[in-house]
Amino acid sequence: MRNKKFRIISFKNSKPILKAKNISKNIDDRQILKNLNFSINPSEIVGLLGPNGAGKSVTFKILLGIMKADKGEISISETPINNLPVHERASKFKIGYIPQNESIFSGLSCEQNLNAIAEILIKNREERQNITENLLTEFSLNDVRKVLAKNLSGGQKKKLVIARSLINKPKILLMDEVFSAVDPITIEVIKEIIINLQKRGISILITDHAFDNVLQISDKVYILADGEIISSGKPQEIVKDQQARKIYFGDTY
Repeated sequence: MRNKKFRIISFKNSKPILKAKNISKNIDDRQILKNLNFSINPSEIVGLLGPNGAGKSVTFKILLGIMKADKGEISISETPINNLPVHERASKFKIGYIPQNESIFSGLSCEQNLNAIAEILIKNREERQNITENLLTEFSLNDVRKVLAKNLSGGQKKKLVIARSLINKPKILLMDEVFSAVDPITIEVIKEIIINLQKRGISILITDHAFDNVLQISDKVYILADGEIISSGKPQEIVKDQQARKIYFGDTY
């Protein structure tokens, strides 16, 4: 394994903002998740890694309310949210989501993409305009504000999706494959964006096949395999864990 530096922040005395307890889920008579337990602290970046079919996507869907667990409890700041629909989890508990696949409105401009969401979430017109302008500036999208989303570069699309997710002022942000389909320079930009989101007080759960990038910015990592957490801890601990290396990282990492 090559030498590398991990960015770590300690959360020893924090109470979790999000907690999943004994989450299980069967789909078509196959157990996808088996008594899953994990937590995310306020302002913590948590990596959820594992091989294909491990149950990462189902975990995200259950957290968002797209799918319901067969048993177990999801809580936000100690309040159970199992029975709440997607929109209520987003509005009341401020859970945001950045999906793996492009979710932009391709026929609208960059600016219109932000305005479309702002009009749904924010009643005050001046506040909507201020938020849109601030996000265009913060994410260096001013120069392409009038460009149709379908004509943006891969990196610009990623920044637009992240910017759009912030309109609802999320406290928890779930990121699915945020590093996919972008060049190495843009990956570094996205990592810096994620770290800055943490500085705002946003908790982040991130999964990506480019695990190296996830390890570099995460404070805590869970390795999921066959629906179970097989290893958890700080990134520098995880990469040395024999079970994690055997099932996920391999011996050459």
